[in-house]
Amino acid sequence: MTGPFKIAVLCNNRMAFPALQALHAAGRLCALGVPDKNPEVIEFCSMLSKQSGIPLFIMTSESCTGQIKNMMEVSGVNTVFTMTFPWKISSEILALYSGKFYNFHYGLLPEMRGADPVFETIRSRSGQSGITVHVIDRDIDKGAVILKKNIPVTAEMTHGALCTHLSWLGANLLNELLNLLQRNFLGTEQNEEMARYYPKPGATDVCISWEKQDAETIEALIRACNPWNKGAYTQWNGWNIRLVEATSVEIANHHTGTPGTILSLDKENGLIVKCNHNSHLRLDIVYVEEGFMSGHKLSAFGLRNGEQFLNL
Repeated sequence: MTGPFKIAVLCNNRMAFPALQALHAAGRLCALGVPDKNPEVIEFCSMLSKQSGIPLFIMTSESCTGQIKNMMEVSGVNTVFTMTFPWKISSEILALYSGKFYNFHYGLLPEMRGADPVFETIRSRSGQSGITVHVIDRDIDKGAVILKKNIPVTAEMTHGALCTHLSWLGANLLNELLNLLQRNFLGTEQNEEMARYYPKPGATDVCISWEKQDAETIEALIRACNPWNKGAYTQWNGWNIRLVEATSVEIANHHTGTPGTILSLDKENGLIVKCNHNSHLRLDIVYVEEGFMSGHKLSAFGLRNGEQFLNL
């Protein structure tokens, strides 16, 4: 690339905010585009736009292509970064502005393709995550990789915590990324043999099956659902309960009851549930319509030892 970078960012999540601020501080940010139905991102970008004079384009799915064209013409940008942008960039746009569009994928490619790699990374207890910046082409998450940066994922990280780590990584990798683009680096093709695609988590993905999942698997699922889903679902007497935080615990010689059975429900020991493979999980924090509370406080609603959570 010749000449200075004039960058537009299309974003739909708070993970983009540190990168936006870094690009603005470096004098590189020339336009912002956000979907029309995300008030949190619109509020942040509106404030940044008013403070800086950087034009903000609030886009709809129906008119996205036309609005991106308008953004390119009005702002004179020569590079576009997408960060969790929900809509596919059209072939028309990619043909008109060849080699100008790059996606920040908040996960490792090609092994974590899909809409929410953070969820799958935590649920699968992968020890690594990161950001993969790749060329946008006609196929989602398949373009040549310009830059990939890894970070470790600890056994305590929630979905929200990993998102925060990735948001700062997105700001910190910008200098290296821009240097690569300045040198006209075209990227490295992805290895399709390593590729895995994970769809956006659905209702069944966020529900607990006590009889099929052991304590560590359920605990990881709970962290993967915290905070965006207010936890993972279980059910008792038709009552939806979301598990927000839990701890795998050892109980010696305790073989009674089927998975899902409540083995303890008091302030001293907490709410302990039997899981698959004779493992046990203490439900530390739960969410119900009445609020967030310690697991053992569900006794106030009639929950008792020996009763059973439903397998969903």
